[in-house]
Amino acid sequence: MTRLLVALFSLSFLFACGGGDDTGGGGGDEGPKGGTLTLAAVLPISGPNAAVGNEASDAVKMAVEEWAPKFAEKGWTLKVKVEDDASDPKQAMSAAYAVSGDPTTFGVVAHYNSGCFLPASEVYHSAGTMAISPATTNVDITLKGYPEIARVTPHDGVQGELTADFVKNHLSLAKLAVIHDRTQYGQGLAEVFRDHGGTIGLEILSFDGIQVGDKDFKALLTKIREDKPEAIYFGGLYDEAGFLVKQMRELGMESVFISDDGSYGQDFFDVGGSATEGSILSFPGTPIDKLEPAQAFLAGFQSKYGRPVQNYGPYAYDAANILLTSAMGAVDAGADSKGMRAAVVQGARAIDHSGALGQTKFDDKGDTLNQRYSFYKATDGKFEYIATFSQGE
Repeated sequence: MTRLLVALFSLSFLFACGGGDDTGGGGGDEGPKGGTLTLAAVLPISGPNAAVGNEASDAVKMAVEEWAPKFAEKGWTLKVKVEDDASDPKQAMSAAYAVSGDPTTFGVVAHYNSGCFLPASEVYHSAGTMAISPATTNVDITLKGYPEIARVTPHDGVQGELTADFVKNHLSLAKLAVIHDRTQYGQGLAEVFRDHGGTIGLEILSFDGIQVGDKDFKALLTKIREDKPEAIYFGGLYDEAGFLVKQMRELGMESVFISDDGSYGQDFFDVGGSATEGSILSFPGTPIDKLEPAQAFLAGFQSKYGRPVQNYGPYAYDAANILLTSAMGAVDAGADSKGMRAAVVQGARAIDHSGALGQTKFDDKGDTLNQRYSFYKATDGKFEYIATFSQGE
């Protein structure tokens, strides 16, 4: 789609879509000198992943509030615009057109779900808008090498392989059943786990898909139980993960339940209850409470919002800060409103950012070079840290 068509579609969506959260560090459409700059966030503010999306969007707002006075000193009014994609690809496309159609938007903290970012990335690319995801991990997202697309989380090729290695080398398990939720995220991750697991000696007894939103998996689990797997690996999100592990225990299955970062959150415990005990989950990076650079963010978030960080807040915060740092660099270099997007793309993709996650740099496809995953054991309703690994360790 050409940029002209994107612009036309964007204008139509801007008039059709409303209700977004539009706040900033100053009033009016024009700042005293440079004008208005808008950092957008497109995240699931409603729907099944609202808890994750709201934490991430709050982290973005926090970053904008911190930067607003600095931009004001340079003559620019800094604003934040939050759009809800509700974890729905069609709504994600509408939101992507809306924020890209706003000429003041210089960057987007874009999407929690891979199934949303994959189609929306075409919009950001066509509009020349830098979009950095705080959470999406599907391998295909960065394969086209669009300069406007990046993410601060390592992709599922890393997560799936490291999890299979962890299962074999540290859990000493060999026979597994694999289940996925048929999404681009869950199925893609499960396929990586299955394929790499097969090359290192894991015996994959079965590979089955479920439907997102379903709550009764006993028929499938009863079939899997006959194979007597030592563990079940699930690629998907926390609601289905919680129901799966709960129904496993109701059926008397003692298999270890293993899942991914999409299941890592309080909702996993809320749905699965005591059945979650002993489950193993992976999550990107080194634990945030073990990273000294993250402590100020964690304390600030707790103080500002009255609740602790649960999952992707630090990732959204770093994504926002990379975009804001790049925008400030563009301002300092004398970029005007028309040249701001291109300057931010160039700055963000070349950045060496020291933030809550440690050091973030992007490769030529837009993937972070900070490719580590940590493993946790569900214990008494909390995630107990086990270890952190990167490929080759």
